[in-house]
Amino acid sequence: MAVFAIALCPVGTAIAAPPAVIITSPFNGGVVTTQTPTFGGFAEEGHELTLRIYSGPAAEGLAIEEGTFVPPGGAWSIYLFEHLRDGIYTAVAIETNAAGETGRSPPVTFTVSTGAPAVTLNAPNSPPYDTTPFFTGTATDTQPITVLIHVGPTAKGTIVSAATATGTGGGWTSGNASPALPIGQYTAVAIQPSSLGNPPGRSGPVTFTVTPTPPPPAASFSWFPLVPQIGERVSIVSSSTDATSPITGLAWALGDDGPFQPGAAVLTTSFPTPGGHLVRLLVTDANGFSGMATQTITVVTPRVLLMQPFPVVRIAGTETRSGVRLRLLRVQQTPAGAKVTIRCRGRGCPTKSQRRFAVGNARGVAPVDFRTFQRVLRAGVTLEILVSKPGAIGKYTRFTIRRHKFPLRVDMCLDPSGVKPLACPPS
Repeated sequence: MAVFAIALCPVGTAIAAPPAVIITSPFNGGVVTTQTPTFGGFAEEGHELTLRIYSGPAAEGLAIEEGTFVPPGGAWSIYLFEHLRDGIYTAVAIETNAAGETGRSPPVTFTVSTGAPAVTLNAPNSPPYDTTPFFTGTATDTQPITVLIHVGPTAKGTIVSAATATGTGGGWTSGNASPALPIGQYTAVAIQPSSLGNPPGRSGPVTFTVTPTPPPPAASFSWFPLVPQIGERVSIVSSSTDATSPITGLAWALGDDGPFQPGAAVLTTSFPTPGGHLVRLLVTDANGFSGMATQTITVVTPRVLLMQPFPVVRIAGTETRSGVRLRLLRVQQTPAGAKVTIRCRGRGCPTKSQRRFAVGNARGVAPVDFRTFQRVLRAGVTLEILVSKPGAIGKYTRFTIRRHKFPLRVDMCLDPSGVKPLACPPS
């Protein structure tokens, strides 16, 4: 049986049977910070009162502590000398009067807590180069948590920074450490005071290192072909590198104000106009750092080459009193599929226009003869011979018959559309 000390209080008014008994201290759901708590309440005077204490949140099973005394009536107070370990308990007071009627107090559940709050501290979740890291952990009290940061590998070093967190009775996350930490090794300890007046709780030490900030990724790219033409497909290839972290993202932008679009290491595109075209590449690594490269791709107008083989226009004849008698008008050395057009202007033209195509066979491409014009052509007649093939510079010849003079012959090139004569490019 437990040993109790009784403190007598002034006599109160007797209560009708059954006796009315209540426990007022500790209050239901309360926390006491001593292992010998004081119990108090009200009861009817002059009758035996029994106080029973049960382990756990209900008055069930066998009482672990029990004491009987006779209070003088009214308020009563008992000092418990037997120590209760930290934990949850339930107390009930019972009184029986002279008539044999028993009064029982409502059960009062309370907690004995004499220890410090339990505090844990995790390693910093922020990157190792973060000079103002934040911390996480757990703490059983609701008082604020302070993380003290000591310089060096133990918690014996000088405190150089701190971070604070709001206590929740469970998990917590601190703000950033202040002031910022230089590069080096540190040890952090989390401390939480007890809201019950018990000793403060203290976590185990956590040692971490603040490292130099890594450089951002080096963005770079090249393209093929080096001098693309209008409309030509261009492959732009990233050659970006990062010495400390994997590259996790690439984004391309065409133009100096175009938006960046996520992409792969190779971007395939084309450009509709000649001149310089700005291309930008944004590269991001796993640390969240970014690097950008900007280059200008020069686009040129497609180069048009001379027709191969280049045609030869042969004109032969003799002079007459009225003009020239042509005995040969031939276009030879033409590529297969080339179009040959003869246009005639002036009086005496046998036809205004005639068109033929160069035809290839196993022995090559046969010459194209225009026998319609192998006749006498009067002075003032002009023949235009146009040899064309899409995408190539062709042949243009103008042959003008003059009175009492040699015919005038002009040889030029023909634009790729086959319409306009132009000066031939230098070979």
